[in-house]
Amino acid sequence: MNARRQAGFTLLEVIIGATLLSIMMLLLTGSLRISAESWDAGEERMAKASRMFVVLNFLRGHMGGLLPVAGTRKDGEIDFAFKGGPDSLEYVAALPEQVKVGGLYRFRLYVSSAGGHKDLRVAIIPHKVGGEQDSKAEPLDDLPLVEKVEAVKLSYLPLVVQNNNPLGERIAVKWNFEWQEPQLPALVRLEITPENEDPWPALVIAPKIQMLR
Repeated sequence: MNARRQAGFTLLEVIIGATLLSIMMLLLTGSLRISAESWDAGEERMAKASRMFVVLNFLRGHMGGLLPVAGTRKDGEIDFAFKGGPDSLEYVAALPEQVKVGGLYRFRLYVSSAGGHKDLRVAIIPHKVGGEQDSKAEPLDDLPLVEKVEAVKLSYLPLVVQNNNPLGERIAVKWNFEWQEPQLPALVRLEITPENEDPWPALVIAPKIQMLR
């Protein structure tokens, strides 16, 4: 009789065992949830870093190859292709090499507002070399480059010639937030801050200097 009673479990032992099992299950579930959240956070960070890398590399390569060309306005005055503001920029370049289409195009970077958010977009407009430019021409395409940005800031560094320097060396001066000069700036700096993210590293580009007509 006593041997049969010792071979089983008491109610207290069963309760203690069930309690320990519940605690272990809770700990395991919590660990799995934390691991899943860490995985998702890591994937999100990787996606953000990849987006930043792609956008900045595209802009560095494309804007670095901009062409210092000019057209004419309806009044006969020269219309310089490069025009810069604090949150917009227009320049002339070829399409990326992956797009097998010839000719030159005006690329307009600008910030648009829609749905309570701001996006950095790029509009692509045909450019007539040396001819009259249509200021009201419809873009061939208008694409979001960076969606949901908090701030976009463009600045331009001019070069000046030191009069008392016989070698005519050019010396950089302070950054400007507007550019309407006939010559190109020495450097263009683009700063992008996406929503709910740290600012991206500033992109600094040196365009070509000579103006072609």
